[in-house]
Amino acid sequence: MEQSTRKQSEDKVRLQEKAGRQTELQDGIPKRLWSVYEKAFLSFSPEENRKFTRSTEKQLGQLERRIIRKKRQENHQVLADMKDLHKKVAQIGYTVVLKDTRWLKKYRRVVRLLAKLDIGFLKKMAPGAVPDDIAGMEKTAALLRTKSLYEIYKEEYMQYLVGQRIEELMEAEPERQYPEARGMKRRFILHIGPTNSGKTYEALQRLKQAYHGIYLGPLRLLALEVYDRMMAAGIPCDMVTGEETIRTPGSFVQASTVEILDIRETYDIAVIDEAQMMADENRGSYWTRAILGIRAEEIHVCCSGTAESLLVRMLARCKDECEIVRHKRNTKLQFIPERYDMAKDVEPGDALIAFSKKNVLAIAAALEGRGIHASVIYGNLPPQTRQEQVRLFTEGINQVVVATDAIGMGINLPIRRVVFMNTTKFDGVGKRRLLAEEIRQIAGRAGRYGFYDTGYVQSAMDMEYVGKKLAEPFYPLRRARVGFPEVLLDIDIELDEIIEAWEKTGNPPMYDKISMKESVDKYRYLRDYRKKISYMEDRKLVLTLITCPFDVKDREVLRLWLRYCEKPEKRQDCPMLPRDFSLEGLESYYKQLDLYTQFSARMAWVVDKEEVAANREWAQHEIGELLKDDKGQFEKKCRVCGRSLAWNAAYPICDRCYRKMGKEQL
Repeated sequence: MEQSTRKQSEDKVRLQEKAGRQTELQDGIPKRLWSVYEKAFLSFSPEENRKFTRSTEKQLGQLERRIIRKKRQENHQVLADMKDLHKKVAQIGYTVVLKDTRWLKKYRRVVRLLAKLDIGFLKKMAPGAVPDDIAGMEKTAALLRTKSLYEIYKEEYMQYLVGQRIEELMEAEPERQYPEARGMKRRFILHIGPTNSGKTYEALQRLKQAYHGIYLGPLRLLALEVYDRMMAAGIPCDMVTGEETIRTPGSFVQASTVEILDIRETYDIAVIDEAQMMADENRGSYWTRAILGIRAEEIHVCCSGTAESLLVRMLARCKDECEIVRHKRNTKLQFIPERYDMAKDVEPGDALIAFSKKNVLAIAAALEGRGIHASVIYGNLPPQTRQEQVRLFTEGINQVVVATDAIGMGINLPIRRVVFMNTTKFDGVGKRRLLAEEIRQIAGRAGRYGFYDTGYVQSAMDMEYVGKKLAEPFYPLRRARVGFPEVLLDIDIELDEIIEAWEKTGNPPMYDKISMKESVDKYRYLRDYRKKISYMEDRKLVLTLITCPFDVKDREVLRLWLRYCEKPEKRQDCPMLPRDFSLEGLESYYKQLDLYTQFSARMAWVVDKEEVAANREWAQHEIGELLKDDKGQFEKKCRVCGRSLAWNAAYPICDRCYRKMGKEQL
């Protein structure tokens, strides 16, 4: 009796399980997935404001036949039509559900056919994919109205899975990535103040007393300046940047760019300069890493007032001691509201600021044509050439300096007046107006302490805008940048997909991710070279190569990088002297030397340092001679008649030639 009862019970369970399976897989479609299709194609609201279709019955018949035909087509033919098919089903569904409900039964059959087509195509294209799992993604229903299940799997679901894996692997708080620093008792001194307030000077005075100290700044020119200061004070100092290294026997201090910091090294005193750059989209993560991870007992951080609040919160989360030293500007800064006229207002001690190398050279050429000697400073200048241009201005040999916004980052010049020649800049995406913090940073270079009691600021255009931004209150930084964590390299998909998935995941409190667009572009260049490259599976090596900084827009430099990447373990010779002796050709050659130095350091090549140094010196000398001897060659001239154009001429031909061309066409 008991056996009979047990058997009946077991049979009942089996029947229930069978019924359950039938429910779970009804008409060949998993129940959970079908509910998503119902949500996508049978749940519309009038607020969607779509257009109603005509001839509903006819269109449903055409759709049904079209879906059935797809089963007999090649994969590429099916894929090419899937997006349009899904959009069409959604378009007709809006009419059926909200207006023409008599065709609802037929429409449901069409949706089921579409679901079956999607499932079959997914199994063909991605055999390991599970349709029910894709149904579990929150946005699948919305996506089905515009694309197939396979396209969702390929474009969104894999990204979704990677995002989940990334969130599992990443620490919630970036400060936890530096356990050694968390185990130390660190004391921070924050030097808060505007440009020309002596904050860096005071921090360096303390650095001079270090037994093993380090300075970290944004530019190698600043690292070189600190190196010179230390050596002049009789303190042995090393200088290490990505491009060059100077070693001094028995050194107490190292002057470096912030990227160079060895997080495993321990220091007694450290200086982190221009720390407001921790919010920079491309480089900010290096400052964040230095602040959170540097192993030093005493850390001096120099920054503008915009970074104070964020820094204090970051250090509180690290449980570090924090002291704030406020610095006031040493000289007055006065805005002149009248428009600056370069034809008559140029005076010794002026710094004319433009935002492209071409405009800087064109302005300098126009001034030289009037007998006014000008130093030029812009981003691509080699450091010694830039140093020479600074010397010529400082010693009064050149009356004025013409510069890009590179002048705003810690370069000390005896400037009396800063003049904005324009107020827009190209930021890598498009042209935009200068931000208040950028205007203040550049304007603050006027009135060098020890040379002038007052600094002046003027503009050749948009005077009201510059004055307004100078007077604008400080808006505090809210978020710092964090870099790509190497722990994610173990995820088994292409590296560019990992990086892009990481960029799309949520940000930790107080932090945003840096932009990795350039690194992704470099990875794709490498991937195109896959036949020549055997190490693409070595993620760590590939990441090292694609994060090597160089100018991707310079085709010669990019070509050289790709050649090095073919066999990165094989030492290459120093780049040969260039054939092009123009300013652009010489600057490109100097960038090739930079790349050679950085690549060799990353791959531990043994290189002839004397040859590299000699080639650097030669390139810098040639560039310096070009800038010294004849700036007239950089003057903008009409392409047709050769007449001189204004430095900011929008077109490469003069008005007279333009009018003449117009008449000829008539």
